[in-house]
Amino acid sequence: MKNNDKKLIAFAAILFLLVVIVRVIPLLKESYNEDLQEIEFLEQRIARMRSLMEEAPFIKDDEAARREEVAALASWTFTGQDPNLIGTSVQRQLRQAVEEAGVLPRSYNTPRVAETEGWLLITQEMDFVIEQQSSILQFLDLLENSRPRLHVTEFSINRNRRQYTGSITVTGFSKIL
Repeated sequence: MKNNDKKLIAFAAILFLLVVIVRVIPLLKESYNEDLQEIEFLEQRIARMRSLMEEAPFIKDDEAARREEVAALASWTFTGQDPNLIGTSVQRQLRQAVEEAGVLPRSYNTPRVAETEGWLLITQEMDFVIEQQSSILQFLDLLENSRPRLHVTEFSINRNRRQYTGSITVTGFSKIL
């Protein structure tokens, strides 16, 4: 071998080492770090899956409780899409509570209908006369426990000699589908 060939081989070897040091080693190190990150991610995922497996019975119980809660809340709303029919239902339910509590209605206003964010709000106003204070509480209790629920939004009462006069505003809700 000639001296030039030896120099050329030595130069090629040095160039090869530089390429290995500058390019290959950083690529290997980067690949190694990515693999470590992947392993760490998979370990976290395994830990999360194990904790979910341990919590599965509680999650099922929570889901059942949420479904019951949604069903209970759904029973608070009126069904239907026609505002006039829902207004009639609100008025009928208010009249039923009035009759059961022994309240004497003076006047019913026409139900007001409002629509907001996918909900119909039916508002019914009524003026009434009542003989006993205890009947007022029974009346309010009947409204609170009614299904679908009538929410009392305004309530006022005044005393006149032997009787009480007052007004009440209730609101019923219906989901627009």
